[in-house]
Amino acid sequence: MARAPHGNLTKTATPWIAYGAMLLAVIGAYEWLRSFGERLIAPAPRSAEVFGGALVHGQINELLHVLLALVLVIATARALGTLFKLIHQPPVVGEIIAGILLGPSLFGRVAPSVSAYLLPQGIGPFLNILAQIGVVLYMFLVGLELDPSLMRKRGHSTIAISHASIVAPFLLGGILALFLYPRLSSSDVPFTVFALFLGVSMSVTAFPVLARILTDRNIHRSRMGAIALTCAAVDDVTAWCLLAFVVGVAESRTTGALTTVVLALSYIAIMAFVVRPAMMRMSLVYGNRGRLTQGVMATIFVTLLLSSFATEFIGIHAVFGAFALGAIIPHDSGLARDLTDRLEDVVIVLLLPAFFAFTGLRTQIGLVSGYEAWMICALITLVASFGKFGGSLVAARLTGLGWRDSSALGVLMNTRGLMELIVLNIGLELRVISPELFAMLVLMALVTTFATTPILHLIVRGARADEEPAFQQAARPTLVGAERRAVLVPVSNPEGVPDLVELALAATPHDAPPPRVLALVRIPVGGVRTGLREAEQRVPPRSPALSAALDLVWAKGAVITPQAVWSHDPAADIISAASEPTISWVLLGSHRSAFGSDFKGGVVREVLDRALKLPVNVAIVVHGSDRPYESVFAVVDNSPSGRAVLELATRVADRRRCSLQVLLAPSRGSEAEPALLEMIREAARGVARKLQVEVLSEISPEEIVRQAPAGLVIVGARLADRIDLAPESIIDDLRTLVVVQGRQVEAIEAAAPVPERLAHS
Repeated sequence: MARAPHGNLTKTATPWIAYGAMLLAVIGAYEWLRSFGERLIAPAPRSAEVFGGALVHGQINELLHVLLALVLVIATARALGTLFKLIHQPPVVGEIIAGILLGPSLFGRVAPSVSAYLLPQGIGPFLNILAQIGVVLYMFLVGLELDPSLMRKRGHSTIAISHASIVAPFLLGGILALFLYPRLSSSDVPFTVFALFLGVSMSVTAFPVLARILTDRNIHRSRMGAIALTCAAVDDVTAWCLLAFVVGVAESRTTGALTTVVLALSYIAIMAFVVRPAMMRMSLVYGNRGRLTQGVMATIFVTLLLSSFATEFIGIHAVFGAFALGAIIPHDSGLARDLTDRLEDVVIVLLLPAFFAFTGLRTQIGLVSGYEAWMICALITLVASFGKFGGSLVAARLTGLGWRDSSALGVLMNTRGLMELIVLNIGLELRVISPELFAMLVLMALVTTFATTPILHLIVRGARADEEPAFQQAARPTLVGAERRAVLVPVSNPEGVPDLVELALAATPHDAPPPRVLALVRIPVGGVRTGLREAEQRVPPRSPALSAALDLVWAKGAVITPQAVWSHDPAADIISAASEPTISWVLLGSHRSAFGSDFKGGVVREVLDRALKLPVNVAIVVHGSDRPYESVFAVVDNSPSGRAVLELATRVADRRRCSLQVLLAPSRGSEAEPALLEMIREAARGVARKLQVEVLSEISPEEIVRQAPAGLVIVGARLADRIDLAPESIIDDLRTLVVVQGRQVEAIEAAAPVPERLAHS
């Protein structure tokens, strides 16, 4: 027993010893690379043109051409971004390609005179300023989206994978620099700076793109997804710190290394001990007031500009200051969410296209000419992919992940996106890389990002990456006590809320729980949003539809159970809620397809199909009225839907104390079958008022309109399909129409052919 503490200490120290040994090995290997590379000789410096298009001579109207250029780049970027989204690619890939297409690589070659007019060389500095502002704001938003808890809550194995996904490509980048430096660099760039920058460019992972892919596929909660998020977060922070170091080394050639180090450490201290507590206090003040005022916005912007100014002045680039400020603002606070809401559209739609255009004008694919140049480009892509994929794969396997998850993790970590372009533009501005190498690295960023989604799909296809949906896990309840269970009312559009809530209140017996109004709010889709805050329900959604429901019941003096949730798959979320034992009915608003009169399109059809396996009835309010129900007409046939129609009609008639008229729809002929008559007799025992029964002489929409001139008309889904009930044909004749799909589970039907209260009355 006395040896136990020593054993525990050894067990705890072992990962740190291994980690330290790995760092020493990396430092030793890189020092050898550096000493060897310093003996290499690079070509003499070459002058590089930023813009490859034809030049416009003479005076130009800068504002006119900048506005025209922005129109062109925004339209092209949005069009290609939307196109790539349709083929399940990150929109940023299309936006990057849009910038390249507008540059000298295509537009400048195909239509040089038009290109020279729309994008003359004189607007280059103006586009550059807009691009820099856009990148600064974008990096601020990336910092806001970064979740520090991802790095705090993971174990040693995940940290090992994270660092392996950085160390492997960084070392391979240094080795590749030995080959590229004599060919694609220049003698005024020290090998150490060149190798460090190439290593950083190989190590970058686009955290926003990776996180968005995971949340869109709903695999962010799986073990592989959690590890991928952690690795990407660590990569993001580490890569930007490495980039700040590399830029500091490059700039220290003129300002002095000691000055750069001292200023950088002072900046970090101020951010940690002064700015961070102030931002946390501001987030608390925001939480108390509940809104983002112009004063708070002004304070945030001033702090952002000062932080960016400080890092630019130190010599580690303005984007680092923007990223650092965003990262110290509490990730899950309402302040972070509102800042993202306010800034994202302006940054993504207006400012970043200027950055894509400026990058495209700098990217001259024509410089990559000849067999040797394209082979070097392929080698760069191969080394970058092998470093990220191989490092992550091996480390993941050593920590216990399976081959499938390890491979998926490696593919995800190879996503570079816009983050890589920001790094490359910094390198080109510092003249660390040549325009030719810049073009090759841009192509590498595009290829690696584009390949992520299809390869990931091939790897995880057929595998259950996430947990089994809740509606499949839930035990199927019986219908004992069905009327003491609640009505579920999913809402998203405020316009249809009154009809749904009114019917839900009318269909809820006095001794039953109040209707549960479930507001489904779509997770925002953007160029920087990861969706993590919303998918994990860390910030509550704001729903105008739920507000409308609360206002309605408040005015009526009624009660509902309100709930608002973020939703990526509304149909799945509705079914998950409907599978709970406390739910017996689901009320949906109709959804008409773009073509035709089908009122069961979109989410409604998905819910109806999935609800067939659940012990719930589903009612679709095709059109309604907020006026009191004076009479209820139930069109009943001998089917599960017919029984559900009768149950809903008797509920409403009993609660609202209005008349109930049953219109029988026999299967064939004009005589109602005995089973249908028995069902009516059972229902009549539980209705407080007299129940009137008539047999439809003709089962058609016109006959239903004639028999039910006013009031609430409830029709079964099976009968509606049988007579091809088109809402447009009767929308002017019926005040309120509800189509019901009954329970389809045979065991449930046998156990309870009619509602419990009606059967025992």
